[in-house]
Amino acid sequence: MKTTNIVLLSVIASVFLGGCAIGPDYARPALAAPKSFRAAVDTNKSNIEKKWWKSFGDETLALAVDKAIEANYDIKIASAQVDAVLGQFDEAKSYLYPHINGSASYARQGVEGSTNSNLKNGVTGTYAASLTMASYEIDLFGKVRRATEAARAMLLSSEYNRRAAHLSVASSVAASYTRLSSINAQISVAKENVQAAKEIEKITKVKYDLGSLGEVEWLQSVAQSEGAKAALSGLEAARIAEEAVFNVLLGQNPSSPTVSSIDKIEAPDVPSGLPSDILARRPDVGAAEQNLVAANAKIGVAKGAYFPSISLTGMLGNQSTELAKLFASPTRIWQVTPVASLPIFTAGLIAGQVKEAEAGKDQAMAAYQKAVISAFNDADSAIGQNYHAKEQSEANKKRADAMRQAYKNAKLRYEVGSIAYTDMLTVQQNWLSAEQQAIISKQNRIISAVNLYKALGGGWSESDLPDLPSFLPAGR
Repeated sequence: MKTTNIVLLSVIASVFLGGCAIGPDYARPALAAPKSFRAAVDTNKSNIEKKWWKSFGDETLALAVDKAIEANYDIKIASAQVDAVLGQFDEAKSYLYPHINGSASYARQGVEGSTNSNLKNGVTGTYAASLTMASYEIDLFGKVRRATEAARAMLLSSEYNRRAAHLSVASSVAASYTRLSSINAQISVAKENVQAAKEIEKITKVKYDLGSLGEVEWLQSVAQSEGAKAALSGLEAARIAEEAVFNVLLGQNPSSPTVSSIDKIEAPDVPSGLPSDILARRPDVGAAEQNLVAANAKIGVAKGAYFPSISLTGMLGNQSTELAKLFASPTRIWQVTPVASLPIFTAGLIAGQVKEAEAGKDQAMAAYQKAVISAFNDADSAIGQNYHAKEQSEANKKRADAMRQAYKNAKLRYEVGSIAYTDMLTVQQNWLSAEQQAIISKQNRIISAVNLYKALGGGWSESDLPDLPSFLPAGR
């Protein structure tokens, strides 16, 4: 009974002794955050929906992003990495508790022809059962708790990395979808240009045959028609390449995905919020901070080597010659072996490990500060880009509308001979350029909104983090 009490007291002491663990406690570094972004637009709200891709008003786009989140292989890899780190966390916290192993045995022994009075003839059986506690370090100075703290921080960091993969895939799908829609619109304009070039070539050939135009004008019309065909072929090749990017993001085999017209995709006004919101939303900032937490805890693990290490092994067991009496009236066997060790001379080993851990914290600190500064600048830049992309899109749309009407008028005037071919050709080229610029500007405006959502961290927040496993023994 006294032995049992000793074992129990040792276990309890290992859990509750030591109010504070060795090494520095983590404190979030002070940051000089800007009060506002330079080009921020007041939208009277700062909350971003988790499924922000639905704000573009295109159900096909929203379905594509949802499918990618379910099927994308980068997300699956990131999720598997979270599970792996979760296992490492369970492994680390298991050392807070004794590891108990059970064993049972049965031995049968026979003696024949014995003339020794102390060794009787016959067959005997021996049953035994025991519980064994493996070498268990009593965490008086918090070294094991610091190691568990580091493992917990790495688990959080891996969860933030998984979120970063979600955000990257969602934004990449939305951008690729928009580029496909833009290419389709440009192909439509290119086909229209090919048709118009063919008509002009025919008219020019008639005028050349009648002698009202020279050979140079006719050859120019032929070159213009062939150039229009080459431009169309280049756009169709670009569509095939973008479809491959899109299919990989969705984790599917080569196909021709269906996308909406770019005119039907809305470019939403993204609520920018305050710079302080970025620290709560951006998964890369969250991951960098948790890496800093882990590096800080590892200093305590390294410094713990300076202090005495007290480990305990123990065994409780029963032995009997009859199975029925193994637990009823057995022979009891017990053993308790406490072992204490203290480093006397390590030739600078521990000091080197502490220095390495402290340097690791310095690196993690710099990486965290860089992540924060990068987040602020990314968001500020994305807000400005989004604002000016809207202006460019609106201006280029008005320009394209004007040039389309100008081309229609010039074509009619050329057909009746009131303007020269070169004048009409100039108007045609300007019209084609204006149409393409209007489409590309609309594409850039939409993608700039996607990039802004990404720069702001999407719709995540710290309150959305999943419940972490407790420090109790794993039993999920």
